[in-house]
Amino acid sequence: MISTAKTAFAYFMFFIFFSQLFSAQQPIVKLTPAEKKLVIDSICKRLKDIYIFPEKAKKMADGISYKYDRGDYNIIDDPSQFAGKLAADLVNISQDRHINITFDPIWVQTSRKAISKKDSLELLSRDFPNALADNFGFKTVDILAGNIGYLNLTRFYAPALGGDTATSVMNFLSNTESIIIDLRQNDGGRGDMVQLIASYFFESEPIMIADIYSREDDHHRQDWTLPYLPGKRMPDKPLYLLVGQATFSAAESLSYFLKNRNRAILVGQVTGGGAHPVHHKILTDRFTLFIPYARFIDPITNTDWEGTGVIPDIVVSEKEALTTAHIAALEGVVKDQAKSRSKTWALEVVKARIKPIAISPVILKSYTGSYAGGIRKLTYEEGKLYIQRNGEPRYELVPLSGKTFHIEELPYLHIKINTENGKAVSLIRQYNDGSDIQDPKD
Repeated sequence: MISTAKTAFAYFMFFIFFSQLFSAQQPIVKLTPAEKKLVIDSICKRLKDIYIFPEKAKKMADGISYKYDRGDYNIIDDPSQFAGKLAADLVNISQDRHINITFDPIWVQTSRKAISKKDSLELLSRDFPNALADNFGFKTVDILAGNIGYLNLTRFYAPALGGDTATSVMNFLSNTESIIIDLRQNDGGRGDMVQLIASYFFESEPIMIADIYSREDDHHRQDWTLPYLPGKRMPDKPLYLLVGQATFSAAESLSYFLKNRNRAILVGQVTGGGAHPVHHKILTDRFTLFIPYARFIDPITNTDWEGTGVIPDIVVSEKEALTTAHIAALEGVVKDQAKSRSKTWALEVVKARIKPIAISPVILKSYTGSYAGGIRKLTYEEGKLYIQRNGEPRYELVPLSGKTFHIEELPYLHIKINTENGKAVSLIRQYNDGSDIQDPKD
């Protein structure tokens, strides 16, 4: 969903924060009745001219006009409170969580001066230091057990700001077996960053993301995946998206697009349900409006996710979503490849974390003792079994079965107890390269 300086698919909470930040640096002039009326009239006009659904626009305009005439806003003289109250009333009437009013005189002044392309880029880069501090939404990048890539992506910033970071992250993840992108706390942002991220998971031949209809100018435009990308494409790599109630707007668009193309498996809870692209418009010298001006039309479903959210393929609690996706990814790897120990072990370990294996103290104590001429010792303490090599740290043995254990700190090594007639006779050190070494019990 391409966004420009004039047509940004932006989640309004990002701007609310900076609006409050800049406004707090200057003395606040209290509202007058005349200014309130001017704001109300400007909102009503914008709604009737731009908002995607004319009937709902009229309903919102009539609603706040009625409240104004009735005196509901009379006691409010603080501009930020007035903006918040108006926004709440509009959302309550429309149930459209994208619509918002902000008190932001600094943005109004700067926007009015943005005449050239250079001016527009300067306006966009106003928040660059804050975006940089947020690492452009790329909060965590990791390799989970079994070479499964993990990305916690909390916001979509403009590619002009965060494109290099996005490319670095995608390249980092390109050597993994599967990728999990965590969108559970992603409240949206720029559609052109969605376009960039999505393109990494398809071939270079462009695929239509959506047809976007703007009521304001009665115009359709289409967004497509990108034919050129810096870095490596991953069109066949298994992909999982973690979603939940806080997944909103642009994060939902990525989820919706990938799900409908059978390109990703969604895990978690139904998303927030905000599909409409947003314009950021000036209302008065001190107030601005975030107004949904268009709607997405998916070429497969011929609709969008507004008000309904995106339904996950695997419905689990948000707390369980990451572990569930990790297991699914590992099961896919084990199924599609020769069963290497490292992949099988990773799957066993993750499952054991969900449902720990319980072994009776009697059995664990029977495993204790000295092995390999005293080089290694197994000890029991407070319900747990430990292994220690002479002169080295002691490690807990975490059960994977009644006789097999893993060591969190040494993922390449498993310990298996060999028994005869119910007694431990040796321990076998199993390595992920396929080798086994047996240490007899002394």
